[in-house]
Amino acid sequence: MYNAPAVTYPVGRSRFQTGLTLAVVLSGGLVQVVWWQLSAAHGVGPLLGLLLWLVTGNWALWHLRRPALGQLVWDGQSWLWCSGMTRQVVEPQVIIDAQHSLLLCLHPASGATRWVWPAHQAQPARWLALRRALFNPAAHSLAGDSTRLAASPQA
Repeated sequence: MYNAPAVTYPVGRSRFQTGLTLAVVLSGGLVQVVWWQLSAAHGVGPLLGLLLWLVTGNWALWHLRRPALGQLVWDGQSWLWCSGMTRQVVEPQVIIDAQHSLLLCLHPASGATRWVWPAHQAQPARWLALRRALFNPAAHSLAGDSTRLAASPQA
């Protein structure tokens, strides 16, 4: 079976992530305004909705201002997340594929899961190599992960 070539790809702020986050937060604000206008008695429902929108909107904007910065590395054998002096073996899972931008969930062997948004604009010359490596079945070892193997429909 063909194995994807090694690739190192920088990950940082993504315009797609920024636009999507702002669209969701602003849409939520619009829903709050409409809900407030349509409710006859401004009771606890619209106030709780407003509070929930403020909390989640601030959380989303806070994370938008602090993107995960690092490099995603496929060395031909395993995936690594490199950030500063830290190198961690991870298993990437593609959540959103927008062709020019990806949302990846990086599952480490131990520790917290990391969400990153690699974008074509960061390194256009390596973008297709990254996509080939991510979508190459040989780059993902399901045999070593019994939880995913048990949950797969083929098991």
